[in-house]
Amino acid sequence: MKKDLIFSPALLLVGVALFLLRYTGMAAHIAVSVVGLALLVVYAVLTKKDWRIPALEVITRVFYGIALITGIVILNVAGVVALALIHKISAVLFMVLMVALLVSKLTAEKEN
Repeated sequence: MKKDLIFSPALLLVGVALFLLRYTGMAAHIAVSVVGLALLVVYAVLTKKDWRIPALEVITRVFYGIALITGIVILNVAGVVALALIHKISAVLFMVLMVALLVSKLTAEKEN
């Protein structure tokens, strides 16, 4: 649980920073997304044994991956609205699922 209290808020901060693209610029957006990817991989490796809802943990990471991949494609292919929509929806779903997982872990910890 201690690892969740370190990594979940850090990933939420990364997510918030990624939503501030208009203010940070593309270079910072790319750098923050790489930092987020590194955090997500380390978080997954360190906490895999403690996953209470494994399917939701995997889906959360998949949404980050979808957002990352569509973001890379958007850089190379401009003007495709569907890609931008998929990018934004997957980013929002990642954030929602991160919050849901953190809340479920915190409530489960309180019950124990």
